[in-house]
Amino acid sequence: MTECLPVTATRPTRAEISRSAMRHNLGAIRALVGPAVEVLAVVKADAYGHGLVEAARVFADAGAAWLGVALPEEGVVLRESGIELPILCLGGFWRAQEGIVVEHRLTPAISRLDQIERLETEARRLGTPATAHIKIDTGMGRLGLALADVGPALELLGRSPNVLCDGLMTHLSSCDSPALEAFTNGQIEAFDSTAESFERAGVALRWRHLAPSAGLHAYPSGRGNLVRPGALLYGLKGDILSPGRADLPDLDVWPAMRFVSRIEHLKTVPAYTPLGYGCTFRTTRESRIATFPAGYADGLRRVLSNRGEVGVRGVRAPIVGRVSMDLTIVDVTDVGEVELGDEVVIVGPGGPSAEEFAAVAGSISYEVTCGVSARVPRVYVD
Repeated sequence: MTECLPVTATRPTRAEISRSAMRHNLGAIRALVGPAVEVLAVVKADAYGHGLVEAARVFADAGAAWLGVALPEEGVVLRESGIELPILCLGGFWRAQEGIVVEHRLTPAISRLDQIERLETEARRLGTPATAHIKIDTGMGRLGLALADVGPALELLGRSPNVLCDGLMTHLSSCDSPALEAFTNGQIEAFDSTAESFERAGVALRWRHLAPSAGLHAYPSGRGNLVRPGALLYGLKGDILSPGRADLPDLDVWPAMRFVSRIEHLKTVPAYTPLGYGCTFRTTRESRIATFPAGYADGLRRVLSNRGEVGVRGVRAPIVGRVSMDLTIVDVTDVGEVELGDEVVIVGPGGPSAEEFAAVAGSISYEVTCGVSARVPRVYVD
């Protein structure tokens, strides 16, 4: 009789997340920006695929002053998990979410005048003050008050005693592009001028922040007193830190994710054997072929079909045939003595970096980690 696996067993595909790497990366950023600048750790999008709650706990324990989420719903999850750090909702809030924001002590980034009004009304109704950071659009073009709306916003804040504006923010859109240095410096100048307008109007700004990961590295003048790293916290730097800037210090950050699986099937096939859907690959020699249980439903992008590589026993093995939803085939002929159960490194040490994966996929490294799907368990290691 065939022995069945216990119901608690899972297939071997998983994302190993290093807490020590995340702690180290936050420490490296804090050392770079110095003691006068605090760090808001961005944990939106499930902490770039690394796990929202666990990453937030690591950064809170390691000295982050703030946490940043995209959505109020993400902030609620953190509050319900016992996280007490200030939480900034970078995307603001949608109509009728103001109650969630105030009730859970979330700080929204305000991009429209009506959001101030809604926040004031809800704070008055609940009998508790609300905090907000005003976001201005200095060139990103997505969210934020137009510079022409700064005056009306100051007037409205003056009539909104239940809304405490303790921060001003913008977003540097092109700080990873050396060719757009003048544009970025213009954004910084526009922000500084706006901050002076707030101060003249009597709005005491506790926090001023502009810089994401690339900005905090390349533009010290754009750090304000709070920086907002995301990708760098997870060791993703190869495609965001300004290329060609030899004057910039190196930033030693470690990849925090290893996306791995294991070989579940091995066979030797003759030359000219077709492999995978559509017979898009045919062997040119007798080949040792391995299959592992991960595919595009897990985050191994279909665009890597016949193009990508994985790591097996420290050697790169090419993906052959089309990546399937749940399974992928690789040619391990040149790897050596491969066995069933051998680890396959899809992304991370021992295989392609997230940057290498992204280069083949025509993307960026943090889309790679964000794209590791929810059905892939996160396993935390130190």
